[in-house]
Amino acid sequence: MNGVEIRTGVEEPEEKGRPSAALLFLEAGVFGILLLFGSLKGISFSGWVVYPVTALLCWAIWYTCYGSRRAYLLLVLGAVAVYGAMVFGMEDILREQIRYIEGCILGGSKAEPVDVTETMLLLAALLAFFTAMLEFLIRSHRLLYFLTTGLLFLTPFWGIQAGAGAVLLLALFQAAFWILQADGGSAWRAVFENANKRQILEKSSLAAGIAMLTVFLAAFLLVSVNADRIYTWIYQGESQVYRMMNRLAGKDTAPVTGGTVGRGNQYRTGTPQLEVEADVKPTETLYLCGFEGDEYVGGGWSTLGEGELFETVEEKLGWQMYSNGRFSASNLYSSMYFMMNTNTEKAEPPQWRNLRICHLNGEYENMYVPYYSQRGWGWGGAFYEGYLFWYYEQQDMDVSWDKVYDDFTVIRDWYRALRDAYMEEMRIAYTKVPVQLLPRLTSLCSENHHESLEEITAFILYTLHENAEYTMTPGWAPLNEDVVEYFLFDSGRGYCEHFAAAATLMYRLYGIPARYASGYMVQPDAFEQQEEGSWKAVVTDREAHAWVEIFLEDYGWTPVEVTPAAGGGNAARYPGFDNSVFRKLVQDRGWDTENIRLRSETEGRTETAWQPAEGFFEFDIDFEKYEKWLHVLGALAIYSLCLLPVFLDYRRLRRLKKLESMGSRRVFFRLLEMLRFAGMMPGYDGTEADFAEKLAAETGVPETDIAGMQKLVSQAAYGERVLPPEAENEVRRVYLSLAEAVCKRLKRYKRLGFRWWKAFF
Repeated sequence: MNGVEIRTGVEEPEEKGRPSAALLFLEAGVFGILLLFGSLKGISFSGWVVYPVTALLCWAIWYTCYGSRRAYLLLVLGAVAVYGAMVFGMEDILREQIRYIEGCILGGSKAEPVDVTETMLLLAALLAFFTAMLEFLIRSHRLLYFLTTGLLFLTPFWGIQAGAGAVLLLALFQAAFWILQADGGSAWRAVFENANKRQILEKSSLAAGIAMLTVFLAAFLLVSVNADRIYTWIYQGESQVYRMMNRLAGKDTAPVTGGTVGRGNQYRTGTPQLEVEADVKPTETLYLCGFEGDEYVGGGWSTLGEGELFETVEEKLGWQMYSNGRFSASNLYSSMYFMMNTNTEKAEPPQWRNLRICHLNGEYENMYVPYYSQRGWGWGGAFYEGYLFWYYEQQDMDVSWDKVYDDFTVIRDWYRALRDAYMEEMRIAYTKVPVQLLPRLTSLCSENHHESLEEITAFILYTLHENAEYTMTPGWAPLNEDVVEYFLFDSGRGYCEHFAAAATLMYRLYGIPARYASGYMVQPDAFEQQEEGSWKAVVTDREAHAWVEIFLEDYGWTPVEVTPAAGGGNAARYPGFDNSVFRKLVQDRGWDTENIRLRSETEGRTETAWQPAEGFFEFDIDFEKYEKWLHVLGALAIYSLCLLPVFLDYRRLRRLKKLESMGSRRVFFRLLEMLRFAGMMPGYDGTEADFAEKLAAETGVPETDIAGMQKLVSQAAYGERVLPPEAENEVRRVYLSLAEAVCKRLKRYKRLGFRWWKAFF
């Protein structure tokens, strides 16, 4: 009944023959995985060799598995001998190729693809034998299902351009083998009434593959037409999850710090993190530096550690005996430019400004330092927590090493010696670039030679602004790609961390000492005057920012803004360089979009304004760029939904098969459980005299059948003899009749749970 057979102890003979569909599905799985690996950037192999050999091997495995197991054993032994000799004879080649493939998966992009045909042949053989072992011999599909699903899910993070062919092959492989591994199905048998068991499984698997293809194509067209709307929903949902998780973990109030360059989207919560109070309203953008990067390590920067650098400086200057506490070289250097500016003779000496910084979460593991500053004391502002700095704005800096007050000349000489020694050492430390991680960026700078600092800055800004746009939702960069190269050469979309990291590396490649810096950027209009006269700004995570530091002889480390300004203009400004200088250099050098174009013209971009203070989502999505995401994620969702009924039916059939081996008492107990689930016959335990009469009235099943079932179960429980198989089958028959009748009387939503979850029939 309903496709469930009650066997009488006589097993059906195992069907002979080779199911041709099994060969098709085996090749679909193996070829799908090979196509995914072949799409990995940097990988190349001879398809004219790998695919025919793999197809022939799959045929041999299928032919011997469903024919002679002795022949299959000989095939396995022969394959082991052949591939063992291959590994032994080409050990060095295979080891080198495997390491290269590992580097493509875990490392950065490669300049030129490397041929790995030998390793792909070995991989194809392992895949074919492993898949056949699980599907043909062990008949277990779960492991391969999860492995292939996980592989598809990881392809976007590996930068694999998973084409529709690979996705469809793996989808067919997963759906078809789930059905083939089932022991028949009620729904399928009704469709193929005159077919035997093997034909049912083969035809139903092919039907599932065709259905999957139809659904996939329909979903593909739907997604391609509504790509912008879909990405809007995705980013909005991701934003809400991000904010909720940060608030639950208490991270939303923690000040931003660190040198990691983000690989995904960034979302701001607008949570206040700092309170900044000044005695005079700032007139320039205030950069509060909380992190300075030392070396680029791929995807981020190591923390600045200048201890060894200053030890070398002290050795050169012979200051080792004086190097303690506040008189160490590092401590003197930290306030050197502030002190030099303070003690330079001027007609109208500038007045330094007071700045107090308070961390609203009460933790002070990290400090945020303004440029051209010195740690201060003694100013009583509106709040008394936090720390104080005295600082100059850049426009007030006017250091003259030859014009200082008489009582400052000795210290000036110390500072000058310290400056010269430091500049010599830092030129080595802050021009290091891991060129092996950045082959394209290295080539770009070497092919565009520039000498002066102003020209180099202009070229960097022009390259970044012409080839990348600002957005907080650029999508995810592949794990095996360097995030900076992916941002500049592939994606062309990113936020301040990407712009700052790329600019820092380009400065270094040109021999200009530069450091990656992050912290907060506070605009003057963020400050509001308080009743007592001070100016206060509440700084949220929306003001978190990253920028570049370059070294100027009379200013020290100076911030350079390389992220596009609001409206798409240039915001970079430092002594000797501003927007007018930039425009003049671009005009004089004749730079245009064509000679510094890093991607093909088919990759469209739109200019996007940068508005960090407000924070916004941008959903101007180019579908072609993100086609791999829609292919993989859309296919995963679609064929997972398509397979859900198959999984439920398979689970239901497995539970019903147990009914065949249940004793009559166990079947009757399941009947009582079914009645309780349906809310019928409350208070009855099956022993009552009117049980059969009342249940027959509620279900429509003949009372005589139910009474006979009661009698047989009672005999099994209390009789001296074991019930014969015919009696046991009669109990099961009445149970199935009752289950069908009860199911028809339930509401639709409860009927689904009755049939597919509880599997009562």
